[in-house]
Amino acid sequence: MSLKQDSEKGLPTIKDVAEAANVSLKTVSRVINKNENVRPETRDRVLFAAKALGYQPNAIARSLRMKKTYTIGVLIADITNSFYSAMVRGIEEVAVARDYSVIIADTNELLKKEKRYAKIFAEKQVEGLIVVPAPGSQKYLESLMERFPIVFLDRCGEGIKTSVVKVENERGAYELTKHLLEHGYREVAYVGDSEGLSTARERFAGFAKALKEEGVNLSPELVKTGNKTAQDAYSATRGLLRCLPRPQAVFAGNNLMVQGALRALNHAGLEVPRDIALVGFDDFEMADTLRPRLTVVSQPAYEMGRQAANILFGQVENVSREAKEVVFPVELIIRESCGCLGGGLNAHS
Repeated sequence: MSLKQDSEKGLPTIKDVAEAANVSLKTVSRVINKNENVRPETRDRVLFAAKALGYQPNAIARSLRMKKTYTIGVLIADITNSFYSAMVRGIEEVAVARDYSVIIADTNELLKKEKRYAKIFAEKQVEGLIVVPAPGSQKYLESLMERFPIVFLDRCGEGIKTSVVKVENERGAYELTKHLLEHGYREVAYVGDSEGLSTARERFAGFAKALKEEGVNLSPELVKTGNKTAQDAYSATRGLLRCLPRPQAVFAGNNLMVQGALRALNHAGLEVPRDIALVGFDDFEMADTLRPRLTVVSQPAYEMGRQAANILFGQVENVSREAKEVVFPVELIIRESCGCLGGGLNAHS
């Protein structure tokens, strides 16, 4: 077997591999495309020659030949948020196992950016799209769904029906709020994100349901929604502390809301949970190492990403694109910040 390559040719080609392995171009093509109709000893010879020459298949040529790009797109709300980063890891694991590439774009919760990136991904001929929808209507995606499957992740899209992977938002918020109420808290404040998101609406519904069942009035001045960033949550919480009577506990609607609220309480000189309790929806890496450790509702972000990818590839490979809804359970994790384990205001009520 000759493994010589003319240096003037530049990068090795499929012809170089065929000559080195003493086989036809068609045989090399079959090996590269994992066609099973090649004898094992021939396949080994071709792969050895390709590796020795440093040959890399031309992805563009392969796409044209196979009429596939082996690429999916992912639109994430905030890639710096560890919750979404974990989802992306789950998506990538499934995609890589199928020899697919993943293109990721950060919408920063802006519908305008979401629309722009969706158009770009369509132009790049992705074979499927996973979307964490931004606030607003996703009805514009209907035309793209005629070309490739789309799966919503974490949230339901507005104005369009397609597959979605989410969690039990209402139940999780309900159980977390009940936990506070059962330990004696009555002045419970809520700091949440945009009302335009299905997750925000579902979590607030669970919060309100628990208050109603316990006969606790939902005071409008103790509800601060429409926050987007941790800084927004910080400002909202500072406003809550000016209420009379001051809240006994704060429910934060996601991990960014928790971080902003905790910073506001610390800056106000309040000790959690001695002076005020704090709980949040969504666990995150620092929640178990901060002092006090945070009581939260935990979501299986990594598994959600994997599930969304599995649904998408199932629809890429099959004609049927029947909409599916997968709802993951959540877990209430009790730590010190609610006061139950750390001698808080009502820990012994």
